[in-house]
Amino acid sequence: MTASRHYITTTIPYVNARPHLGFALELVQADVLARHHRHRGDEVRFLSGTDDNSLKNVLAAEAEGVDVQTLVDRNAKAFAALREPLALSFDDFIRTSCDPRHRIGVERLWRQCASSGDLYRKHYEGLYCVGCEQFYTPADLVDGRCTEHGTEPQLVAEENWFFRLSRYADTLHELISNGTLRVEPAAHRNEVLALITSGLHDFSISRSHSRARGWGIPVPGDASQVVYVWWDALGNYVTSLGYGDNAEAYQRWWVQSKRRIHLVGKGVVRFHAVYWPAMLLSAGLPLPTDILVHDYLTVDGRKISKSSGNTVDPADLVDEFGTDAVRWWLLREVPGSVTPTSPGSGSSPGPTATWRAAWAISSTGS
Repeated sequence: MTASRHYITTTIPYVNARPHLGFALELVQADVLARHHRHRGDEVRFLSGTDDNSLKNVLAAEAEGVDVQTLVDRNAKAFAALREPLALSFDDFIRTSCDPRHRIGVERLWRQCASSGDLYRKHYEGLYCVGCEQFYTPADLVDGRCTEHGTEPQLVAEENWFFRLSRYADTLHELISNGTLRVEPAAHRNEVLALITSGLHDFSISRSHSRARGWGIPVPGDASQVVYVWWDALGNYVTSLGYGDNAEAYQRWWVQSKRRIHLVGKGVVRFHAVYWPAMLLSAGLPLPTDILVHDYLTVDGRKISKSSGNTVDPADLVDEFGTDAVRWWLLREVPGSVTPTSPGSGSSPGPTATWRAAWAISSTGS
């Protein structure tokens, strides 16, 4: 069997509060996928981390009466500490507020997209959900509320930098349709294709320094603005590899990997399957090969989330039931999990069967 190179990533969560079981699901899925490929003899790099540069983190620090850096340092430490109780095998863990690799990479990505003519500044007014960290149109809302958080978005008017997402609609549709950019399962691929077909609009990629409370990475050449949290956060997949100074790890794991695999929750598919590939196309960089989407852990039909307050601490659950029991439950009982099947393998077993097969060759003792 010929070994191949796989770069596997989780999303990076906001650190406005301690970690909850919903993110543990994604961590364990990524860990099993990484162990699966290592067992096959493949080269693997497994990345996780935290999204520190969010307005949600700023507001949480203000509510608590502490410095923002103090809050994100404390909560990010709790996310990194899940490594032991969940028996995670990640090779790297990036923090966007303090890792020296990150800022220079975000700045380089910004400049490369600017050099493609894809960045411009304009006045904008819209409905902004702080929980999602994104703007919505009235048509996106249900009874005037964000469907993800059940809150009424704020009306925001300011001048920001925008990215020409609309320029890449046809290319993205073709890449996803022909499987060059694989989005699984099919239901989410179809959602992305429908979104593209309905028309892509340019999106804001900066926030005023004042509204961001000065927290975040300054826009290169424009100190009145900070880089929008999603632009900042999505960049971690390459900044962690030393993209900012074109390090060997970036060439090895992003440019030369056979598979570049993102595991994501269904609520952030738009950012990973549309925004992020468009940014990479603009900058002239390789795209991810696979975006594997999982559903949410829910309680009485409601998503488990820090903002809803219906959370369970995964470390506490491990203390009560043990590591293997929690990992097994997350993979066995949670519907809609992604599967570690190879592209082009035709029909695959359901998520439960596939994860059980992966578990057999990638238990915590391997």
